[in-house]
Amino acid sequence: MKEHKSRSTSKAVAKAKADKPSVTPVVQSDCTAPGVFLEEAKKEPKRILLMDYIATIRTLRDEKKFTFRAIADWLGQRGVETDHSAVYRAYLAAIPEQDRWLSDNLPAEIDEPDFADENVTVKKP
Repeated sequence: MKEHKSRSTSKAVAKAKADKPSVTPVVQSDCTAPGVFLEEAKKEPKRILLMDYIATIRTLRDEKKFTFRAIADWLGQRGVETDHSAVYRAYLAAIPEQDRWLSDNLPAEIDEPDFADENVTVKKP
């Protein structure tokens, strides 16, 4: 008997799902028309990217030895809203891929310290 009830219940659920529309209708409200949004978007000022300032960032970092935080502060004083993380990402993105990783260019005679793993314990499952 239980099988018969579950079958009838599943048929009822299937029928209810079939009767339900697959697309949810949009309710008219006081929303602005899409064309108005498009016009407002076109009027927005173009954003200036941090990459536009990459020559300044490189000069401050490489020649003047500023930290990324100091560069972000320096740019902020001049009206460019940014943080040190964004400056760092822009700086790295401007470096060619082959020159990006310093560890690949280290001389072979430099040994990595082996004492870092002495106090590490691994739990076995």
